[in-house]
Amino acid sequence: SQGGDGMNFDHTFWVAAAAEMEKHPCSGASKTAAACQSKWGRLRGTFNVVDKVANASGLSYSMEHGASITPESENMWTDFVKKNPKAKGLRDKGWKHYEALKGLI
Repeated sequence: SQGGDGMNFDHTFWVAAAAEMEKHPCSGASKTAAACQSKWGRLRGTFNVVDKVANASGLSYSMEHGASITPESENMWTDFVKKNPKAKGLRDKGWKHYEALKGLI
């Protein structure tokens, strides 16, 4: 696998990924190696935050309801977000790519 430790791909991988993306035009700017690598970094970062919420003891994560915070879990959520501020947006909404990326990362 070209991903190596932590799914950190080398430059030649991103050049090939950009070339493949050019075969499948979509909206937005051309997909360069740098753009592909940047997008992967953002996806991986978001995945790590969602995964932390999904696996946090005392929280219940779902695609439909995010962390599903109830009055009983409010204090736990507040403490969790203090330590993980990027999780704030997952309070009541999930992330549609979580399950797909769970099999990759």
